[in-house]
Amino acid sequence: MRTAGAVGVAAAAVAALLAGSGTGTAGERAADGGPPRAADEAVGSDVAARRQPFPQPFLVREDQFSPANAFISPEAITYDRARVPAGAGITVARRATRHGTTVWLRVRGLLPDRTYGAHVHTRPCGGRPGDAGPHYQHRRDSRQPSTDPRYANPRNEVWLDVTTDAAGRGSAVSRHGWTFRPGGAGSVVLHERATRTGEGHAGAAGARLGCFTVPLSGG
Repeated sequence: MRTAGAVGVAAAAVAALLAGSGTGTAGERAADGGPPRAADEAVGSDVAARRQPFPQPFLVREDQFSPANAFISPEAITYDRARVPAGAGITVARRATRHGTTVWLRVRGLLPDRTYGAHVHTRPCGGRPGDAGPHYQHRRDSRQPSTDPRYANPRNEVWLDVTTDAAGRGSAVSRHGWTFRPGGAGSVVLHERATRTGEGHAGAAGARLGCFTVPLSGG
């Protein structure tokens, strides 16, 4: 894993991601860094999170996927090497401000012309797909896994569904008017298909194909 800790390097990486991010989620705001939309502000209260020590503004992580049983425990794990090949790359960046949070995803070396569901999950990756826990939710559903569209939606969760091009590259961005709870967001998980939205299966995107441990709520 390579880490870009310096703000200048991180900012440049975020700028590069943003330039290549042709897709986004319904939770996106029109202008990065601007005031949150009323719809974003309506999704619960983040007063408790704002009272905690604020994370550094930029976080950038990148890695290549490896099998869970690799000699050195990987941070980017493929659970399905046919659909997330070993050696495929992933970059995740987060920008946190008092106005909210932006998360970027960029992938390379995946299957061409395919849509992968992608979400921020609560825990770090592990040897089993379920180790990453449920989706991170700003306003938490008492029932998990959550399939209620009042909670499982791209405004209350961080959805980063990505469609690859003919070379297996793709990018996505999600913007919200809230910040992650400390210790609450630990990974980005790739799923087998686009995320569903209907009653009873909201947030579902099929099997977990790969996982990347990223300390999105800290660092």
